[in-house]
Amino acid sequence: MSKITTVDLFCGAGGFTEGFKKAGGFETVLAVDFDKQAIDTFKHNHPNTPAICSDVSDIEENQLLALTDNTNIQVVIGGPPCQGFSLAGRRLVDDPKNLLFKEYVRIVDILKPDIFVFENVVGLVSMQGGLVLEAICSEFSRIGYEISHGILNSADYGVPQARPRFILIGSRHKQRIGLPLPTHDSLNSKSMELFKGILKPHITVGEALSNLPKIGQGEGEEEAKNQLFKNDFQELIRGDRKPGYLFNQRATRHSEKIVERYSHMPQGGDIRSLPEHLRTKKNNVFRLNETTPSRTITCNFRTDIIHPWEPRGLTTREAARLQSFDDDYQFFGNLTRKAKYLTQDDQVGNAVPPLLAKAIANHIKDYL
Repeated sequence: MSKITTVDLFCGAGGFTEGFKKAGGFETVLAVDFDKQAIDTFKHNHPNTPAICSDVSDIEENQLLALTDNTNIQVVIGGPPCQGFSLAGRRLVDDPKNLLFKEYVRIVDILKPDIFVFENVVGLVSMQGGLVLEAICSEFSRIGYEISHGILNSADYGVPQARPRFILIGSRHKQRIGLPLPTHDSLNSKSMELFKGILKPHITVGEALSNLPKIGQGEGEEEAKNQLFKNDFQELIRGDRKPGYLFNQRATRHSEKIVERYSHMPQGGDIRSLPEHLRTKKNNVFRLNETTPSRTITCNFRTDIIHPWEPRGLTTREAARLQSFDDDYQFFGNLTRKAKYLTQDDQVGNAVPPLLAKAIANHIKDYL
């Protein structure tokens, strides 16, 4: 059976492509991102996928068709940045803030895939009182697609992270595809009781991280031997690129004052949980709770998201585990923002969780 051909726009480190690969039956024939370091990460982990470092707005129609070898593209996936949309009434105007989204629409219109998947931040739904979402749907309807959209919580699809994402699926075949049904839920929710035996419990931080090498401030390695798995999730994400190894388990060093602050912060707590003399004006620092899925992994997980058992921020590997990347999925780039390109932290924090992408891929496969 032939593979379902896919193009990944704004691919970043490759979370979307990774999830579609895990679903089986898909082949990404082109991936595009403007950041060199992210493309290096993508190419290393997907060596058989053509990936180019380019601004999508620089790719003209003839070049795009040549890059895809004039193949019939069945699926386009991607999540262009959508902060600060500019509207005129209920219409997206030709404003630089709208450029990347309009380029996404342009490429979908050129390739005319059977289905596209558009992923973004949940704040898009309420932007300008919902007018931005209305305008986005109008743009896709204009080029011939039936639209379904909603908010999916990554934890409901086996990701050990409560990461809500806006997902919009378009189909050219005059049918609304809808969104994938959850596979996981919290142990105390009503839906868990209703679907007992069908839904699995959410994966917790403790289940995700418990077998990683224990390291302190400034310790760790870029490559290390993997530990024996302790549960099904840890077995699932061991990977098949370099079995038995994991990458990017290296911690940054904090000052004594910061270590003291993190040491006093309880699991599930934040700055407000600390004694007065240890508090700062920065309130968005949180310590993970081992008994629940992680909060949303941002690009600042070395300073803002504290390890549940160690008084430090997360490593790239720990954050990648919480994003559901395989242990042998290797990220390249600096750990600090002094670099010209995206850091490892940016690549992990910006990624689509592969297991969420896999659920979406399995869902749309039924319509292809």
